[in-house]
Amino acid sequence: MSAATPQESSGFTIGSKVWTPRRRNGVVAILCLVAVFNYIDRQIVSMLIQPIKETFGVSDTVMGLLAGLVFAGCYATMSIPLAWLSDRFDRRRVLAACVIVWSVMTSLGGVAQAFWQLAATRIGVAAAESGGVPASHAIISDLYPLTSRGRAIGVLSSAQSLGIGLGVLLGGLLLQAFDWRVSFFIVGAPGVLLAIVLLMLPDIPRGMADGRVQPAAPTHFGVTLRTLWRMPSYRCLVLTIGLAALPGYGTLIWGPTFLIRVHHLPPGVVGATFGIAIAASLICGNMLGGLLADRAGRRDLRGYLWVAGAGPLVATPLLIGFTAAPTLWLAIPCLFLGMMLLTVHVPTGYTLGQTLAPPHMRASASVFMGLASVFVGTGIAPLIIGALSDFMTPRFGDLAVRHSLAIMCLTSALPAIPAFIGAVWVRRDHALTVAAKEST
Repeated sequence: MSAATPQESSGFTIGSKVWTPRRRNGVVAILCLVAVFNYIDRQIVSMLIQPIKETFGVSDTVMGLLAGLVFAGCYATMSIPLAWLSDRFDRRRVLAACVIVWSVMTSLGGVAQAFWQLAATRIGVAAAESGGVPASHAIISDLYPLTSRGRAIGVLSSAQSLGIGLGVLLGGLLLQAFDWRVSFFIVGAPGVLLAIVLLMLPDIPRGMADGRVQPAAPTHFGVTLRTLWRMPSYRCLVLTIGLAALPGYGTLIWGPTFLIRVHHLPPGVVGATFGIAIAASLICGNMLGGLLADRAGRRDLRGYLWVAGAGPLVATPLLIGFTAAPTLWLAIPCLFLGMMLLTVHVPTGYTLGQTLAPPHMRASASVFMGLASVFVGTGIAPLIIGALSDFMTPRFGDLAVRHSLAIMCLTSALPAIPAFIGAVWVRRDHALTVAAKEST
């Protein structure tokens, strides 16, 4: 084990290699590009719900399953083994392999001739994408110390947000110009080139930013799970992120359909309006959350959880306002402000999770929080909204989606409960992690 020089402004020296700020920022830039394409490939299906439904003659509930529980189930199944690989082997190669697979599977969605074939390609996308975020979070946490880690993770989360917005925007524009199948081809194609760039990155030493470079540790999965799960604050983090995903992903998946059915907008206008508003709100929310995370970390670790709980709580009336607004010009500002405040929990929560976890468990720490987000948000929320919409359609017609989405937005207040409770234990849990590092 060798020591890193903890001088962030001048860089970290590992052996003969100096990790300057420019070099570290370059790695983050590549990871951000990966995140953009990850979320474009994931989010574009939200703009294609209506034409896919018409092509295969399926219901809103079935589309909710495709965009939600089917995706989340496979994501959950593969995320743990991929995080395990990232904690033990070369994270660049794991990430590059994931990029190739999800890009190819996205493109194959364009040739599906039956609904089950399309579902199979989305399963492949979900399986590969589950390895992207945990590996990226672990790499960033080894590049930046706690004092600036929140901003770095906020930048990565902002790139994910940009991908979400571009997925909606490109989906609307491509759908207006081509068949929905072409959209899958176009957004999936650049992945192979991106994977090659990943393989050209230098190896990032584990624990570098914490001043203690560590090799990949052959820790058993059970040990990792017990180490993380015995911390009450970490358990509260997982629950906070999972509950916040209900209104977040519910709005992301069904928001475009809501604007088409309720406000009668064409797909191209929806793609531009919703896509730009969502991208701007998520980017602002992530950057704000990252800034608040770093400030909170300098003063009191409890601040991470206070911010993570307060943002979704304040966002609740604004998200409900988005669904209830009588005009588009009132709905979009409510959407922007509501999603911005809801998103503040993302960099604060993930930064704290990476800080609580030992360096050789950081990908796993990220994946457990990501599982909560994906399973609850991507898996359950779209299905519930779709099922409620089908249930209420006989009475409300196309307006049924407004009521089902509004019900989901009410849940935005729930993440505050575990976040504020977790603040009670977080300083003690962090002290235990620091003591364990010093003893190795």
